[in-house]
Amino acid sequence: MLNEAIEARGHTGRDGVLKLSLATSLLDTDVAVVVRVRPLRQATEVDTNGWPAGFFERVAGSMPGLERPPQGQSEERLPLA
Repeated sequence: MLNEAIEARGHTGRDGVLKLSLATSLLDTDVAVVVRVRPLRQATEVDTNGWPAGFFERVAGSMPGLERPPQGQSEERLPLA
């Protein structure tokens, strides 16, 4: 008797429905399927643009020593005619 464990990842739609299609080595036979659903990460609130709530407040200013060094002079090019 074959007992095959298949691990898959999916994404639920806005309606909460998860659609899976799994390939097995069993052909033209009835099978029993056990599904265990667990979220991969904690669901976080998002703002109207889809960013995690408070993202920019946490990130802005997080690298206070970051400065752009002088870039030097750009080369002189011939004008396009």
